[in-house]
Amino acid sequence: MTAEVAIINANAVAIAADSAVTIGSGKKIYNSALKVFALSKIAPVGIMVYGNAGLLGVPWETLIKIYRSELGLNMFKTLEEYADDFFKFLANSPSYFPKEVQESWIRSNIAGYYELIRVQLFKMVEHKFKEQGSIDDSETIQIFLGCVKEHHADLVKRPFAKGFGKSTEATLRKNHTDLSKKIIEEIFQGIKTSREIISKLYDISAMLHSREIFSDSRSGVVFAGFGDEEIYPAVCTFEIEGIIGKKLKYKHLDNKSMKVNQSNDCSIIPFAQDDMVASFMEGVNPAVAHFINQYLHQLISRFPDLLDDADIEGDENKKAKFRKDLKKKVEGIITEFFQQLSAHKQSEHVLPILSMVQVLPKDELAAMAESLVNLTAFKRRMTEQLETVGGPIDVAVISKGDGLVWVKRKHYFPPELNQHFFANYYREIKCETEKTDK
Repeated sequence: MTAEVAIINANAVAIAADSAVTIGSGKKIYNSALKVFALSKIAPVGIMVYGNAGLLGVPWETLIKIYRSELGLNMFKTLEEYADDFFKFLANSPSYFPKEVQESWIRSNIAGYYELIRVQLFKMVEHKFKEQGSIDDSETIQIFLGCVKEHHADLVKRPFAKGFGKSTEATLRKNHTDLSKKIIEEIFQGIKTSREIISKLYDISAMLHSREIFSDSRSGVVFAGFGDEEIYPAVCTFEIEGIIGKKLKYKHLDNKSMKVNQSNDCSIIPFAQDDMVASFMEGVNPAVAHFINQYLHQLISRFPDLLDDADIEGDENKKAKFRKDLKKKVEGIITEFFQQLSAHKQSEHVLPILSMVQVLPKDELAAMAESLVNLTAFKRRMTEQLETVGGPIDVAVISKGDGLVWVKRKHYFPPELNQHFFANYYREIKCETEKTDK
């Protein structure tokens, strides 16, 4: 896991990320990962990654730096165009994502989802068996069918991932039929099926890769900065999972993106582990707010039953109606309470902070971004949880005039012993510039 934040106002955008990376099953943590990069050597655009450290096994650092080299002197009008061009680069790089690697990822996705269905099926069959004392094959098939239909219906409701549609989904189903058949035989070995069940499982295998459903292997990719024709900064965030053929499966996260304009002038956007940023912004930890919400609703459901029948006038129907009306009124009071609480958080906590962010100079934007990431790291260090946030914090500020400026940047090598690294950084740009001048 990780903690990252982008703080944006009309002047600049500051991005900060910790250095923790979790290895294997989550028991080993290193504090040396790079998560913030310059996307261009000349343009005011940065990129930040969280979640999976690579795409189909290729590290994001490698992909970003290869793209940066290929981008060279090219610049785009908007930040979204940088993102689109980066995605085209990923989708059109078959040498980095060969067919066998893609198929391994597809197989893992299908097998993982089928395992989920099998676990649910076993629980339902067990419950039925305890209820009746026995269960035959026809009942098992009906339970299996009902379970598969439920998942199938859920996936059908989901929108297509960007660049995918019905024809692509049909092609995926056809291409993966043999693979799906083998996985079905492995996962549901010894379980009676039907033609309808198999058909819907084939559908599910295709929809897993054509619809907006993303596995735990996804990565978050944050673009921050300015397009060549933009005078205000923007942040664009995407989730990326994998590549099928020459199609990248990704989606845009509206709630984690922001473009500054005259009516929308600043924002604080946290990524990954964002509980401490939410606590700072709203004055209450999201887990505490969730507990209050759940517990109050539990109390409401019990409240009418606490009244004795003797205290309520009328026959049984009137008493039942009285309890129902009472519960509805109390629910209305609770709804009003949460509306007032939300308004209070906005007026007393969120808006005062944003009013300051709106006018913060670049150095203070950087200091605030670093502090918010550090706050999350400190909370993890002071609890019994694994320190999944920690290590040096990389901080960059991107402005229109100055471009991407590193405020804090770790190196895995001593900078004073590697002057050639810094000398070579702009060598490609210098060569391209000289060619252009000629």
